[in-house]
Amino acid sequence: MTKTADTPRQWNHPDMEPTLNGTGFMFRVLDEFADDFIQFAGHTEGEVLDIGCAFGIATIAALEAGGRVTAVDLDPRHLAAVVEKTPEALRDRLTCVAGELPGLDLPEAAYDAILCSRVLHFLDGSAIDASVRKMFRWLKPGGRLYLVADTPYGIWRKLIPIFDARRAHGDRWPGLMIGLENYLPFAPQDRAIDGPPFMNLLDPELLTRICTDAGLTVERATFIDRSDFRGIGRMDGRENAGVRAVKPG
Repeated sequence: MTKTADTPRQWNHPDMEPTLNGTGFMFRVLDEFADDFIQFAGHTEGEVLDIGCAFGIATIAALEAGGRVTAVDLDPRHLAAVVEKTPEALRDRLTCVAGELPGLDLPEAAYDAILCSRVLHFLDGSAIDASVRKMFRWLKPGGRLYLVADTPYGIWRKLIPIFDARRAHGDRWPGLMIGLENYLPFAPQDRAIDGPPFMNLLDPELLTRICTDAGLTVERATFIDRSDFRGIGRMDGRENAGVRAVKPG
């Protein structure tokens, strides 16, 4: 994608494409949960849902695999970019919906799988719970849910002591961090800063609880090694967290 005057400048990395609304970036490198979603989309006869699709890296790959995909993003400019980048022969299997969690409304029991990658950490705890309960309703019985979120162990490493202390005290949402300007992984004088007002950092244990509380059965929950964060700071293989869960049925 060609960068424009609207493109935030806070991320300067070959594998990260900044979003147009100041809420971070899209990875150009897919993780294991997105790969699983894409493969599943290509083999199921029903429709799958990509929430927070950004510029469509997972959406277009799922279409190319043979899937029928509904792509959702809060910014219509991102959806326009997805349509533009989708090969014309695949566009009849693409549906685009502008919307934002947790207010998004979609048909119940309509999707064989849902991918919600790097979205939940922009929501507070009640919004996360409400959103995943909605995803449960949107899934068909037996449908799969894939969630991926930021942890405190990647670019937000300065927040680890706060996260650990809150968890030790039984805080339900130990990763809810406000005042991010004090914890940015780069110096403010070095580049422009655009970003969300808070982050709600998660880990596999928290994602498991979120899914279980919504009625889903967790099949896999793990940290994700994002070695493609290279050049931004010290990493240890726990940069993202992911979960695959299924709706009983």
